[in-house]
Amino acid sequence: MKIVFVQPLTGFKGHTWEALNIGYLSSYLEKYYSSDLDIEFYSGFYDSDETILHACEDADIIGMSCTSPQFRHGVELANQIKNKDNLIVFGGVHASALPDLVAQEPSIDVVVVGEGEKAMLQIVNDFNEGKKTPSKLLHFDFVEDLDTIPFPDRTVIKNERHIQQAYKDNGVRITSVLTSRGCPFRCAFCCSETIWHRKTRIRSVGNVLQEIEELVKDWNIQFLKFSDDTFTLNKKWIAEFSRRKIEIGLNLPYGSNAHVNTIDENMLKHLADSNCTELWYGVESGSSKILKDMRKSINVERIKKVFKLTKDYGIKTRAYFLLGMPNETIEDIRLTEKLCDEIEPDVVGFSLLAPFPDNEFYDYETMKDWDWSMFDEYSNDWVQTKTLTNQQLKDEQKRLVEKYQRKITFRQKQEK
Repeated sequence: MKIVFVQPLTGFKGHTWEALNIGYLSSYLEKYYSSDLDIEFYSGFYDSDETILHACEDADIIGMSCTSPQFRHGVELANQIKNKDNLIVFGGVHASALPDLVAQEPSIDVVVVGEGEKAMLQIVNDFNEGKKTPSKLLHFDFVEDLDTIPFPDRTVIKNERHIQQAYKDNGVRITSVLTSRGCPFRCAFCCSETIWHRKTRIRSVGNVLQEIEELVKDWNIQFLKFSDDTFTLNKKWIAEFSRRKIEIGLNLPYGSNAHVNTIDENMLKHLADSNCTELWYGVESGSSKILKDMRKSINVERIKKVFKLTKDYGIKTRAYFLLGMPNETIEDIRLTEKLCDEIEPDVVGFSLLAPFPDNEFYDYETMKDWDWSMFDEYSNDWVQTKTLTNQQLKDEQKRLVEKYQRKITFRQKQEK
């Protein structure tokens, strides 16, 4: 049986990280499916439509994993690929957020809602046995023990392409590892809950370290990016990870997302000892009012304290700020700028609020037919506040990007 997984393109053809989700689907099928499979992967960020369509001509199952900005391209491809013999499956954030709407597309046979490993195995088994998948919408319970999922198949997802791109951009061979799934926080603008709900599961330290050792040995990785929503959730896990990473002589530097409320001196010591060289914080705003609207559960004084502590331990800081909350005023943006000046992050980014399905700003009635392909976290023509137009917000974003150009995120440097 031939399966082709596809990562469609967004309207902004920029940098993309490796498709770990498809790597996990591939390795799970390879381990738990009883017969041989021919699995291929193509990405719109690297492969032409012609290449993708040609690869799908003799495929039995085609799986599309889409964020909202990728959905349009995915449907365009599916419309050209669909025939009476193949099965087209859509999954990912967009399909999980709007399953009923996605299922209305005539070229889509099955929509996977939420985590995909068990669902994809069921789909492949049904297809092999000549059965029709019981429902066009397929939703399975989470895999409780993440250690039972094999490491992502990085050969299938052509990980070397991303490593080479990172090397070209940074002079270092970088790849990503996922240690957990889910996030307990309730930020109003985030879509993570669409896939994971707020249930958090974490791999064992030994399982994670084994994968990292293999990445260093087999892929010559020089820097590791932990792609968890929040890497620093579990203090006991971080302490054990640090201790065992040191014990086995694994000095690989790494960086991760962190939530201000999870950080204390003890955790920072463990992180620094195990060669964490960067922490990436979602600061979002310097306005207490806006932080409350976002449900960030943090305050400005806590932000300042954590940034100082992080620097005291020699760890570089990255601060992400978000403009465009409904109640935000020009005065609130000035408070954000003031906070940025005070905490002095090593890297900073300024994004714009977008009403992606299924965050709190998405409207099922008025937005269901929107073309999401030209939306991303840095640019959109939609967001405005009660006092600031979309253009005024863009002007403020541009001004801040130019002010902090020396330390602006790589993505925004590229877009300048």
